[in-house]
Amino acid sequence: MSSPNRTVRATTPPHDPRAATVHHLLTAVVEAVDGRRPLRQLADHLTPPAAAELGRALGQGARLNRMRVCRVTPEVTELSAVVSTRTGRVRALAARMEWTDNRWRCTAFHLLP
Repeated sequence: MSSPNRTVRATTPPHDPRAATVHHLLTAVVEAVDGRRPLRQLADHLTPPAAAELGRALGQGARLNRMRVCRVTPEVTELSAVVSTRTGRVRALAARMEWTDNRWRCTAFHLLP
């Protein structure tokens, strides 16, 4: 039997501004792959290996459909995403972001076939 005065409260996780920044950074990376954003705009947010991998993916066209975020540590976040190409193909994307020098940097980027 439940008490008539019992109150049930829903809880929501606290807002993490760094998680929102990771989402915006991955969105910008996908915009670069799609050709809607110049790669030079992301230069401060990419390590050389990630920039090289992103450079190979440029021009393939991609739209971000879904994204999953896994915080490995407070300074490391790994992301997986589903993107759609202009031709209608669905591809997987994996990325790793690391918090260094007071900003997120993409240290690994892979657009899977």
